[in-house]
Amino acid sequence: MAWEFAQNMYGAPALVHERLQIGETCYVGQIMCADYALGGIVEPGELAGAGPDATTALVGICSAVRTSPTYTAAYQGDGGTYDTTQAAQVANDPPGPTLIDMTVIRPGDIFKAPLKNVVIATAPTVVTATATATAGLTVTHTGTAVTAPTSNFSTIYCRTGANRGQYRVITTGGTKTQTLLNAFTYDPAIGDTFVCANIKVGYCNIDFTTDFLGIDINTSVSNHYEAYCWQLNLEEAGKEFALVSFSPQHIWAPHD
Repeated sequence: MAWEFAQNMYGAPALVHERLQIGETCYVGQIMCADYALGGIVEPGELAGAGPDATTALVGICSAVRTSPTYTAAYQGDGGTYDTTQAAQVANDPPGPTLIDMTVIRPGDIFKAPLKNVVIATAPTVVTATATATAGLTVTHTGTAVTAPTSNFSTIYCRTGANRGQYRVITTGGTKTQTLLNAFTYDPAIGDTFVCANIKVGYCNIDFTTDFLGIDINTSVSNHYEAYCWQLNLEEAGKEFALVSFSPQHIWAPHD
């Protein structure tokens, strides 16, 4: 699973698809942005360059590769190779520059995105509680849940234990201790397992995996895209996902 359209909050009509020339090698399911420098129309997205990003124009999701598609396991889907020479274009099937089909991002569109650790192939880290929190306001755990939990913009989810299924916003993030303002209903106990993610329900800050196939829950979101998270699901290992809409400032789309 990579980026995919879920619905439009305004009841917009059928999806808009464009067949476009690429300016960089891309893969099905990637978030796409406008290409301003490589001779194509679109290319895979960019990691946020500021908080919030102010230069990248997100335009769509790659839905199919129409020219010489090649499956690549690391990207879990078909890819299209960016080419510029006559020889490469003559060898393509069909001949010509590499084209993709892209689902256009419109204001109000909601997308389902996998939640991953840096790349699409790596699920979020599961950590184990190493201490009991008698007030339910801290979770001390083994290992590093995420590189930099961002206070008030990250989430901790209880996967096993008395609080299974409960989500809490991390109000003070740490390497091995997460502090909460809203307590877990029951005391977290030694051996309980949790997942932390740099995203939260509601207004949130996100950034992409380095392969642009999902949301990176491990990266610091000091540089970020502003979004609204409609649903956050950290329940099942390898199937974590979120439903998100992008702030209009990040979207290139025609307006009335």
